[in-house]
Amino acid sequence: MYHLHDQRAVRAVSRARDAGQAALGLVIGLILLISLSAGTLAATAQQHDPLVSNDVIQHLAYRALQSGVDDYLATVNANPNLINCNSQNTSSTSISCPTSALPALNTWETVAGNSSNPVTEYYMWTNPAPCFNTACSAPGGTAGQTLDYVEELVYGAAQIGTRISFQSSDVYLTPENGFLTHVFWSNYESEVPSSGESQNCTYDWNNNYEGPDTTSPNNYNSANCPAVYFGPNDTLYGPVYTNDSIYVDANPNFGSSADPSTVTTHDPHCLFVDPISNPATGSASTCSNADNNVGIYNTATSTDNAQYEPLPSTDTQLDGIAAQDGCVYSGPTEITLSVVSGVEEMQVWSPDTPYTNLSTTAYNQASGTNQNDTSTNPNSCTAGNSEVPVPTNGVVYVQTATSAQQTATGCGSSTLPSAPQNPFEGDNSSGQYSQLGYYDGQTSTPGCEGDAFVSGSVRGALTIATQNDVIVDGSITYTTTDCGSSFDSQFGTTTECQYNSATGNPNDVLGLIAFAYVEIDRPVTVTNGSGYGNNNTTVTVNARCGSSGALAVPYCDPSTSSGLTIDAAILALNDSFAVNNYTIGSTEGTLDIYGTVDQDYRGAVGTFNGSNLSTGYSKYYLWDSRLEYVNVPYYLNPGTPRWAIASTAVNQGVACTNTTQLPGYWVATDNYGSYPQTTSPVAEPDCLTAPNAP
Repeated sequence: MYHLHDQRAVRAVSRARDAGQAALGLVIGLILLISLSAGTLAATAQQHDPLVSNDVIQHLAYRALQSGVDDYLATVNANPNLINCNSQNTSSTSISCPTSALPALNTWETVAGNSSNPVTEYYMWTNPAPCFNTACSAPGGTAGQTLDYVEELVYGAAQIGTRISFQSSDVYLTPENGFLTHVFWSNYESEVPSSGESQNCTYDWNNNYEGPDTTSPNNYNSANCPAVYFGPNDTLYGPVYTNDSIYVDANPNFGSSADPSTVTTHDPHCLFVDPISNPATGSASTCSNADNNVGIYNTATSTDNAQYEPLPSTDTQLDGIAAQDGCVYSGPTEITLSVVSGVEEMQVWSPDTPYTNLSTTAYNQASGTNQNDTSTNPNSCTAGNSEVPVPTNGVVYVQTATSAQQTATGCGSSTLPSAPQNPFEGDNSSGQYSQLGYYDGQTSTPGCEGDAFVSGSVRGALTIATQNDVIVDGSITYTTTDCGSSFDSQFGTTTECQYNSATGNPNDVLGLIAFAYVEIDRPVTVTNGSGYGNNNTTVTVNARCGSSGALAVPYCDPSTSSGLTIDAAILALNDSFAVNNYTIGSTEGTLDIYGTVDQDYRGAVGTFNGSNLSTGYSKYYLWDSRLEYVNVPYYLNPGTPRWAIASTAVNQGVACTNTTQLPGYWVATDNYGSYPQTTSPVAEPDCLTAPNAP
């Protein structure tokens, strides 16, 4: 029995020993498993860390990219002409494309407020590519071509140590509605109420199209607001916009059959109206019938009930801009533009403008006394009938003479000083009148008003703005080779100006901006009476300039036998673009505008009877489509942004250590080829690499 008992004890001990060995093996196994798992996790973490790092800096690169896109949009809306600037025409001395205005053009710019971040963020802009078709392929020629969009390639970058991540985006920008995107823009389609009458015009559609009849077509809520019609022989090539209703009769044309124009109105009911037709088409229920009185227009794209566009009320901000790097003149001023040895110059005659601050009586009353006050204007803007270059920033402003200037020159007094009277004061003792008919008398001293009398040839970019009126007293034409030696906007779209993006060959653009009127001079002589408009008077239009016996400017008729040409963007902020004394005399031919006409009220340029022009001018307005992207210096806009982002296409980059070169950007000399262009192979197949690494 004891022996048996001993065997059982041995077996129990053996079982205990086996269990301990199993436990030890399990512990060792667990230790081994933990060790292996830790190693695997460590290896995985080591392998995943660059991915995490890459992901972080790629997100920061994308954030930098968005900063670059936003900054570019803000930059070109603050100065719309910069959309026209690229690495070939940007320089420190450029007027329209200064290097300082485009700090990120083909160079890295650090994102503002990023200096304390351990990961540095950058963005860079490349050359904008104007695209005249969906594919952005070469159009063959840009004359008369409408811009589809501008493509801008923007890069964003983020860097930590030697690791850099890039993001890129193709940004597609389109020009917004505005003055320069239309050949014709108006707030009201009625004349300005006569001086002394209440300016209580409202939009005709807001009064249920009431008021007109067949004998007195005065629309709106007042007889002081006569409607102005588009009539026979009127042709407008380019988009048309108004906040009001458009009045038509006898089949005016908006565009051609090959290229009909878009017409847009804020009128909630009507695109066109003709209240004096039989039957009348001047109501919400009948206005669609007015189409029968219109010739050509684009029926597919034209629309009513468009967004309202407000009009700026003043241009005084241009006075401050001109005082910095431009030219400021006082009182009625004649500016004759010319091109001398390929350089744009101005011949300025401004008798009420002082040329020194040493004496209150030293004014530009005689040839040779021609220096502006350099204590307030850094430029030598001579004003005594001498030739001077256009100012640095391309802005000229004519202000109303100050009280001190009026006292010194006597411009507002019937008792004149010993110096000769300013010849641009509107009338003289011989009965010749220049501005009368639209002479507005904005001040109690009209002979001191800020009026600019403008004519001549234009090369490059220039804006002439006034505190009162701009009076055109001769043809104004563009001259550079981009427009061709045979350029004449009357000849149609085949001879329009080409867009030029190269250095040294500027695009010709002129802005004429008036607080009140932009007028075509049509001077008259009054006889057998005591003044213009009185009974028993005879009023005749003066002889044409240059003809036998003709008076000097502004008392000669600037029209030629075929009319008058104005190549310019025209803006009348509080009144209208019009022809002085347009109801007097006979016909003048065609008023040929190449650019755009923008105005508060609708000015008349002539009268017609049936299908025939009776007095004044017929219209031929051709839109300068370059104005979508080649802006006039500091030209004003309605209350909408000039450029908008239509879409963006983001191309995600990856982290790289090679920092040699990004894919090439559009080059102006490549004639709008594919965009962007890769000028050399990418160094690494999976990487975007950067020029001048951040």
